[in-house]
Parts: sequence; C-alpha cells; structure tokens
Amino acid sequence: MSVTLADARRVIEAAEKRADEIGQPMNIAVVDAGGNLVAHVRQDGAWIGSTRSASP
Repeated sequence: MSVTLADARRVIEAAEKRADEIGQPMNIAVVDAGGNLVAHVRQDGAWIGSTRSASP
C-alpha cells in the first residue's frame, strides 16, 4: 500500500494534536510499506537526538 503526502499530513496532524494533548513534543515520521520516509516533523522542543531514531 502506498502512502501519499496527503495521507502523511493527516497522520502528522493527528500525532501533533495528541502530542500537544499530553504535553510532550515529538518527532513524527511517516513511512510507506517499504519503510521509505514520506514525511517527518520535529515539533518545537522535541528532543533533537530522536530525529534520527524516528526515521526508519
């Protein structure tokens, strides 16, 4: 199954909302079925070191 950029944006939006609800800035990565990065966001205040571990 392929993941479009529009799909990835919806996932990121939902994840950002949840991170805000729990008060924990996060790195959010969306990958396709093959593990290829489609989109990545690091919220302000998220741990910089986790940018690498958030990617596949």
